[in-house]
Amino acid sequence: MLISSLCFALMSAMAKEMSGRFPSVQLVFFRSAVGLPFLFTSLWLKPAVQTGGKLYFIILRGILGAFTLYCLFYTLEHLSLSLTNTYGQAFPLFIAIFSFFLIPNETLNGRQVLFLLIGFFGILLIFRPETGGSLWNHSTGIIYAIGTALGYMAIKESQKYYDSRWVVISFMGAGLIASILSLLAGTCLELPNSFLTGTWIQPTPWEWAQALVMGLLALGVQYFTTQALLNEKTSIVGVVGNSSVLFSIGIDILLGQGFPNWITILGMSLVIFGSYQITKRT
Repeated sequence: MLISSLCFALMSAMAKEMSGRFPSVQLVFFRSAVGLPFLFTSLWLKPAVQTGGKLYFIILRGILGAFTLYCLFYTLEHLSLSLTNTYGQAFPLFIAIFSFFLIPNETLNGRQVLFLLIGFFGILLIFRPETGGSLWNHSTGIIYAIGTALGYMAIKESQKYYDSRWVVISFMGAGLIASILSLLAGTCLELPNSFLTGTWIQPTPWEWAQALVMGLLALGVQYFTTQALLNEKTSIVGVVGNSSVLFSIGIDILLGQGFPNWITILGMSLVIFGSYQITKRT
């Protein structure tokens, strides 16, 4: 899981660097287009063994996954790596809440409520425009966490019926289709770059190589996370996964973004602590 976290931090750093030239929806296109050929090749070499019959889980995962990719790359474009990844690591808080409302007989004990409050207080500490970016940019970070939580819940159900590779293909395929439509709309209708639209920028050969590496790092995240979940407890995977925030802070410093202020650091620590404790007890 440590390797997965490093891959995610490096992928995010590359996306952050490329966002200075490319709109976020084009980064979604790169992220999705690179991974799909490798996954289809894997299925061709080793066909899936699955029961199927629950296509709506795959469709739901695809829609949630594509939306989450939009939120991730838009947030990366406008906020620092460390803040973006901290929002992403808040997803266990939302899983606990959604499970309470959506899953019959699911309850929250007093300790879980306490850790939820701790985690959300941490979000409040970093959910401030003065930490960099507008209120809308911070909002997409929280929506990214919500989308990640719903996506994980969809994965948990869909993997009962489908090979995990088809689950990944569902959101990559949805992300590819959605990003193509966004780029067509932005380019043909001359719409401004935004959360949903973007004008296509023709990459140089070097930028195509960067896009390829970014996509391969994203595949590494998927592969190593799956291996970690197969071989270790979810709680341990969760706490090690939080190391992506530490990697991101280091990369931010190397890129000249500086060290977060103490209020932001406190908020990030509370989010990570609350999320880990929730994961440990759910």
